[in-house]
Amino acid sequence: MEKNTTLKDIAEKLGISVSTVSRVINGNSVKAANSKLQDKIWQTAKELNYVPNTAAQLLKRSSETERDSLRTIACVFARADTDQSDPFFSEISRALETELLRQGFIMKYSIYNKGLPQAVLETFLKNEKVDGVIILGRPDKKIITLVCKYNKYVVYVGLNKIDGDIDQVICDGYEAGMLALKHLESIGIRKIFYLGETKSEARYKAYKDFMRQRGFSREVDDYTIESSFRLQTAYDKMKIFLNKGVLPEGLFCGNDLAALGAIKALTEENIKIPKDISVIGIDDIAMAGFSVPMLTTVSIPKEQLGKKAAKFIVDRILNGNDINVIMMIPFKLIIRESTRK
Repeated sequence: MEKNTTLKDIAEKLGISVSTVSRVINGNSVKAANSKLQDKIWQTAKELNYVPNTAAQLLKRSSETERDSLRTIACVFARADTDQSDPFFSEISRALETELLRQGFIMKYSIYNKGLPQAVLETFLKNEKVDGVIILGRPDKKIITLVCKYNKYVVYVGLNKIDGDIDQVICDGYEAGMLALKHLESIGIRKIFYLGETKSEARYKAYKDFMRQRGFSREVDDYTIESSFRLQTAYDKMKIFLNKGVLPEGLFCGNDLAALGAIKALTEENIKIPKDISVIGIDDIAMAGFSVPMLTTVSIPKEQLGKKAAKFIVDRILNGNDINVIMMIPFKLIIRESTRK
């Protein structure tokens, strides 16, 4: 029989006292540890599959009815493709799970993408008795309608605002795109190309609006390199583009993975960054600070998005509210080495 993780296990892994772990986990004292240590404690608790005492007591009971009362949140990961390794959403989901655990909730996952029939998601929603649902990714209207059919409390978290009568915790992708483009403009770049997804994509809409406002209406389509937001695809698309013998002054990438793929392709062609071309992304994933050159990007506060969404849905469940709210989380420009000075 598998041994349940205890507070002592968490304490031993971190090399701290059991009493410190206990005070943080049970919320007995906000002065039990600084915020950095508190985050480490909760992250370790999640890694060791620690279940809070109230939840553990429920799990030990034999009554199915009592076990069903354990509070759980479903996380529906809506994807446009089958790739499930996007570090942007991984960071958000980690923050979600840690914050939910902190508040005594357990999170269940359902990965959904366009390659799977909608019935798969519907079966999950019907069979899993959860208190609420958090939607990650890029859901279409059908997915939102389906989730709302089976759940009263639904929160969406992501970059782009979506249509639907649900709570949303977002970081405005359109304005983030504008900030990236204005940075390129501020360093004297006018001929800017776009690499990334285009369909229903706020960052691409920002690009089109920005370029048209500056007299490039006819060139927008020629300046667009359509690609998924996957690193490998962006690399492949950039290699194909470079074979045309055209080199823009600046490249605005819809996310950091696309930017990193482009940097690899450019480097292999001995194109100097940022001397020959400036490259900028959006997200500020961990890899952005380790690329060569290090990537200039618009930082999206992924941990904050996850924590806010978790607190949002817990508040809805515990207190109830029929008014849908859209919470906007601010972003910021991080200037590194891939754009010229």
